[in-house]
Amino acid sequence: MLFLLAAALVLPAGEPLPPLQPGDVVELAPGIHQGPWEVATPGVTLRGAPGAVLDGGGEGSALVLAAAGVTVENLRVRNVGRQTDFYAPDAAVWLVDCPDCAVRGLVAEGVTTGVRVEESPRARVEDCDLAGLGDAPGITLYRAPGALVRGNRVRDFLDGVYMEYTSGGKALENVARASRRYGYHLMFSRGVEVAHNRVEDGRVGSAVMYGAEAWVHDNLFRGHVGPLAFGLLVQEQNDSRFERNRIEGNTVGMLVVSSRGDVFSDNELERNGFGVLVQRERDKGSSALVFEQNRFLGNVYDLAVDDPEARVVMREGHYDRVPPLDLDRDGAADLPYVPSSSYALFTSRQPDLSLFALGPGMLLWERIEAQVPGLAFMTLADPHPYPERAPRAAPSAWGLGLVLLGVGGGLWLRS
Repeated sequence: MLFLLAAALVLPAGEPLPPLQPGDVVELAPGIHQGPWEVATPGVTLRGAPGAVLDGGGEGSALVLAAAGVTVENLRVRNVGRQTDFYAPDAAVWLVDCPDCAVRGLVAEGVTTGVRVEESPRARVEDCDLAGLGDAPGITLYRAPGALVRGNRVRDFLDGVYMEYTSGGKALENVARASRRYGYHLMFSRGVEVAHNRVEDGRVGSAVMYGAEAWVHDNLFRGHVGPLAFGLLVQEQNDSRFERNRIEGNTVGMLVVSSRGDVFSDNELERNGFGVLVQRERDKGSSALVFEQNRFLGNVYDLAVDDPEARVVMREGHYDRVPPLDLDRDGAADLPYVPSSSYALFTSRQPDLSLFALGPGMLLWERIEAQVPGLAFMTLADPHPYPERAPRAAPSAWGLGLVLLGVGGGLWLRS
């Protein structure tokens, strides 16, 4: 039975979803509501009261939104289907042809996917708490230009947040942990802002790929250790800005592949194996990159460039290995600094050599190379480097990462 209350419908537990009119507000009373449900009426709001749970019945998506302007708030969902197809996973909430729809405060644990958004411009997914089974993305958006994904907490999914063809979208203030692949994954999009997110302790890292004009700033990428692990992969991503990100404790801090026109500024790369590794994908163009005012602290190698045609410009970086020679007292070292070496390059190509990282032989190699101008990679020199105090004793994460990197047998991303 339905009761009229303040122009809203109160739906008792166990009752089916009634026929709806545009603009209806339905409050789900505490208890178990048996789904799956579909809302195909525009402007409807579904709001869960404390203790209200929608049970999806174990097949398909628990709640399908298929009309403009539908809003779901404070709903708890359980028991969705186990279809794990990457582009068509079963979800707690599935938005399809649902422009200007919003999902806020969703709680879903042990689900295949939390929120699936498809062909739904300007969708909003906010303040959701999602835990998965590791087989599909936590929040996935496909062809959702102008979408906003903000303030969500996702863990134990294949990808934490996946966005494809979401030009003009924003991913803000999300936390992704323990992802089986990428914590954050952006593809084929232009003009996306990725800011103030935390991505930690995943198997691979995060990726911004095959797009342009992204603004990636003030994020944390930390604790990705393994044969192919990195904080952030930037692949065929052009004319983008990467600013004020903290990239810490990864096998590779930033892996940049065949990208042009990108600017990296004011980032902090600390206690990684490689701070930055630049590579060229097979049959693709070389990279053209600018690094300015970044901090390199406690990395085994600050920079390695495995692309003879790459154009990498280093400006006013801060390095913990720069000799503090500053006779004119302007804060910058008086001599150019090369944050790379031939050993770093060899290690990027033959990861087994990482087992000797920081050994006496490698340190002697790099010291001799630094003193013989003909051996130095002067095209990578930073003309105005700044000495930086080394961080406190680094954790063993990067050391383990380099060992695992060696076990990987050199299988860097080249396909």
